[in-house]
Amino acid sequence: MRINIQLPDNKSLRIRELMWSWVRKRVVLPISTDDCRDICITHRALETISDFVETCHGESLQSRKTSVHPVMVDVEDCGAAYRFLMPVLTATPGAWLLTGTERLLQRPILPLVDVLRSIGAEIERVVDGWLIHGKSFRPIETQDFASLHRGETEGVSLTIDASQSSQMASALVLAAPLLGLKTLHLTTTDIPSLSYLQMTLACTRDWSLTIPGVMVPDTPVGASGDWSAALFWFAYARLHPEHEYVLSPLSLESIQGDSVIVQWFRSLGVSVSCRDAARSVSAIPCVEISAKPLDEMPRMTLDVRDNLDTVPVMTALAALLPADITFQNVRNLQYKESDRLHALAEQLSPYAKIELSENELHVKGTGVSKGVNPIFNTRHDHRLAMAFLLFPNAELSDTECLRKSYPGLLFRLCELKMNRNQ
Repeated sequence: MRINIQLPDNKSLRIRELMWSWVRKRVVLPISTDDCRDICITHRALETISDFVETCHGESLQSRKTSVHPVMVDVEDCGAAYRFLMPVLTATPGAWLLTGTERLLQRPILPLVDVLRSIGAEIERVVDGWLIHGKSFRPIETQDFASLHRGETEGVSLTIDASQSSQMASALVLAAPLLGLKTLHLTTTDIPSLSYLQMTLACTRDWSLTIPGVMVPDTPVGASGDWSAALFWFAYARLHPEHEYVLSPLSLESIQGDSVIVQWFRSLGVSVSCRDAARSVSAIPCVEISAKPLDEMPRMTLDVRDNLDTVPVMTALAALLPADITFQNVRNLQYKESDRLHALAEQLSPYAKIELSENELHVKGTGVSKGVNPIFNTRHDHRLAMAFLLFPNAELSDTECLRKSYPGLLFRLCELKMNRNQ
């Protein structure tokens, strides 16, 4: 039986496109009612900023800065919007309150704040978030902006510590035209999720910015489904080898770092092939996957520094298959929507032997006994929820969090379950 899976858009790419359109053109791109919550949150935040800028058009900078009530920009639990909007609001005249959930405000952002303060930004930590007194940084008034864009003017050079999150570097890249930024130095190029910074550079090719040691990928950005969402179905296919699966829209030639899972799953006995748009009946690129029987417990060592979002699903897969997987460079999992590292170690321990060190996670699965209905606390984390849904008959404390990145997942799983029972 062949099962067709429609994947959501890649939210990381869409959010970057939304941000860049606003920064470069002052245009808030339209979104769909089917888009995930993070895209909707970013879109709403940009509309809030746009409405204020249009309303205050013609007012003096001083009157905007001394407004009694700052404009609240609530990004809820969206880490990308939180970090990406910090420099944008810094460089947009007005008084702003950047806020979000309690967990979001605990996530790393200080290195970005420090860099912005070093060039004169007025940013203050308050109880509800960050109070930002935005001002214009770009030299438009002196007619230097065009020459800056063409590379005829040196522009601003900044250095950022992105060792906790590549989003802090991406935030500066996305705000580069507002800051007059032309060169961005990293304290180390050994940063987590480097491919996401490269994605940002690919989205902003029309602004000549240089990051020494970081290459802009040649792979075209293009519209594509989300490889992080595709991972769930790769794992599902491995656990349910009686079917073939067609994932669309998806291409093996992708700028998304999580496309590395193709190599991983081929090692796990999963056949992967691509049907490009030219050969597809629907003119949409598809990836076809099917799993072969395994003769023995797989053993793998995966360096996930650039693919941290894959760890929850891969850990659940190791427990269920079972498999013996060592994940390296996992330290920054503690900075995600939840402390994923310790959440996985705690909640999957009944189904796997788990060893956790400072920067490594070793999982040796033992499987789930028949008749067991696992109960999991998702900690309102969409990646944990996706991982736990691989367990048959699992009960989750929260599935609403799936709307953050994959709103249609639960409905599609229910459809498959109903078809199996018919």
